[in-house]
Amino acid sequence: MSDNSILSSLVSGYEAYDTQATSKSDTGKTTSLGTEDFLTLLVAQLENQNPLDPADTNQFTDQLAQFSQVEQLINANDKLDEMVTGVKGTEQEVDANSFVGLTVTATATSMTIDNGAVTSGFYEVDEPAEVIVYVYDANGTKVASLSQGEVEAGSYLISWDGTDDEGNSLDDGEYSYEVMANSGDGYKEVQSHLSGTVDAVSYQNGKGYLVIKGVLVDPEDVTTVTSSSSSSSSSSDSTSIIEYLGTTVSSSHPIIQVEDGKVQGDALSFSLTAASDVTVTIYNADDEKVDTIEISADDATGGENEVTWDGLTNSGHMNSDGLYYYTVKADTGSASTAISGEVSAITSVDGTQYLEIGDTGRLVSVSSITSVE
Repeated sequence: MSDNSILSSLVSGYEAYDTQATSKSDTGKTTSLGTEDFLTLLVAQLENQNPLDPADTNQFTDQLAQFSQVEQLINANDKLDEMVTGVKGTEQEVDANSFVGLTVTATATSMTIDNGAVTSGFYEVDEPAEVIVYVYDANGTKVASLSQGEVEAGSYLISWDGTDDEGNSLDDGEYSYEVMANSGDGYKEVQSHLSGTVDAVSYQNGKGYLVIKGVLVDPEDVTTVTSSSSSSSSSSDSTSIIEYLGTTVSSSHPIIQVEDGKVQGDALSFSLTAASDVTVTIYNADDEKVDTIEISADDATGGENEVTWDGLTNSGHMNSDGLYYYTVKADTGSASTAISGEVSAITSVDGTQYLEIGDTGRLVSVSSITSVE
């Protein structure tokens, strides 16, 4: 090989080093050369080059500069990897910290073990019951059963020592739990919702959790935001919807929520310009008709009216949990489903946020608002 190609070979080899530097042999040793190895080889080859065919000075200088550029690119790439890792690590911090000062409602679903310290869980029951808590690891395997005994109606903290049913200490990490309550008709799962102001963010195993009444809650489990502080969030989207809290809004498209098999809120309201036979039609989120309610003119007068929906389909089956809307058709005059009231809360359903109107239980989307006072 001509000595003029010494640097070319070294540069090519060093470029290959960028993609092979992390490869290991079966003995655990690096299988590619490092920077110092290349420089040692370079000096050795220069010292032993053919004096009758020495390396061209200009070519040598150009190739040495190329070698330096390759090294700089590798170093820059390593630095960029560090920066990306750092940014990913702070995304959770930003999301969690944005809740500090807000009053929220969240589903309590997990406890954590960090350096052997165990956080508390939370549950609530509406009536006296015998309660047992099942704890699961990240793979969904049940690792512990915690008997809570007979409890009265109320809210309770779950104390756990971080061991499995055999008394073995478990690894650090996040553990989900399931609360089962028996009020006399068999054990049923209890969904517990914790409401309160987010006092701080606690980091467990590198992840940020919201501290609400001393209980740690995953930010992803927040379902409702009901108030904010002036410095609560740096997100323009979150700030814009939070600004509706306390304002009076109007919308012609009220939304019904069915949760845990129950229709949330008051009866469905509508207004008529005159007494009339009325047809109220309920639709699901896919615009499919699920129920029809017929009201005679004797029961539907001019002005404000209400009708109760039991959440059943026309065939008598309970509709699944989710969001629904309704329309009203009058045989005489016109009908309106417009709703107006103060925004009392922001509720998240399947990742979308809705405004809750007073204590009616009705929801409206921001896009359907016709006026704001």
